[in-house]
Amino acid sequence: MAILDPKAANEAYHDAAAETYDEKWAISFDPPSQRYVRERAERMLGEPRYGRVLEVGTGTGFFLLNLWQAGYVEEAHATDISTGMLEVCRLNGQVLGCRVETRAADAERLPYDDDEFDLVVGHAFLHHLPDPPGAIAEMARVLRPGGTLFIAGEPTRWGHRITGISKWTARTALGLADALPGARLKEPPPPPATEAERVLQDLEWDVDLHTFAPSDVERWAEGAGLEDVRVETEELVAAWFGWAARTIEGEARPGLLGHRWGRFAFHGWRMLFALDRRLERVIPRGLFYNLLLVGRKPSG
Repeated sequence: MAILDPKAANEAYHDAAAETYDEKWAISFDPPSQRYVRERAERMLGEPRYGRVLEVGTGTGFFLLNLWQAGYVEEAHATDISTGMLEVCRLNGQVLGCRVETRAADAERLPYDDDEFDLVVGHAFLHHLPDPPGAIAEMARVLRPGGTLFIAGEPTRWGHRITGISKWTARTALGLADALPGARLKEPPPPPATEAERVLQDLEWDVDLHTFAPSDVERWAEGAGLEDVRVETEELVAAWFGWAARTIEGEARPGLLGHRWGRFAFHGWRMLFALDRRLERVIPRGLFYNLLLVGRKPSG
């Protein structure tokens, strides 16, 4: 399958991934997931509640719906290039009791008028887009005067490279252990059984387009006319550990890892994340994995 246009690739990939996406990435709306989102909102946002809130690149609704559960969202709106993802987002909202207004759209040409929303958010979506500065400008355009833009979960350039070493180390260690007599830790992945699985396999390496220097994202937000722009980063050691754990989960044979592994991975990540918050004071922000941005549209 050859889809060279990155927008078409992302639409096809995420439509195919929608049905199993939450399970694959352990996306949930339980208390730990609410805590994850709430902590980032408390860190970056200046208000405890916003009226009309739009998430761009919403996927299955993880960030928007957990913000709603945490009390930050009064009226939820979502847009994504993938209609499959939006359908799952709507269903997730129904289960939680949150009505989400959705529109399928290109993030670089949002189908909303100027000055519509009090808060516009995005989580782990900007790196999929051909034109990240254009998307930030669009997000700023649809903000009401005095409204807030909040982006989280984007990979930094050096953080991504460093975690790549962690993934390689975990993959190599698992392969060496699997070579021991009687180990049987891995199995070759089966061939795609459905069209959706074939699309996912063919496009897996075509949908992540960017990593970011924090100063670049800061400059794009200021260029879009936002004030009080602040960029912070998080996850250093926690990202090394987390991506190593996820690599092992992805390559281990089915049934090898159980609930104890899940608890170990989650609590290990939480412990190391607490360490990272102290390291943020002394280590350059560009070395951390995740980027967060907040900015405000001028009031007049």
